[in-house]
Amino acid sequence: MFDVKPYLNFGLFSELKDIMMFQTAKVESGTVTWKNGLDICPDTLYLESSKVE
Repeated sequence: MFDVKPYLNFGLFSELKDIMMFQTAKVESGTVTWKNGLDICPDTLYLESSKVE
């Protein structure tokens, strides 16, 4: 699980505060992307995610 909250006050990430924009998330090329062109580095997802049991 990746918590995006710490990023929401930076650059394009602030647009994800709009639930409609946040819900445009999809998996593409091994990472998460949004309609506004934002993506998260796959390494960041790996290193900063926690295991869901």
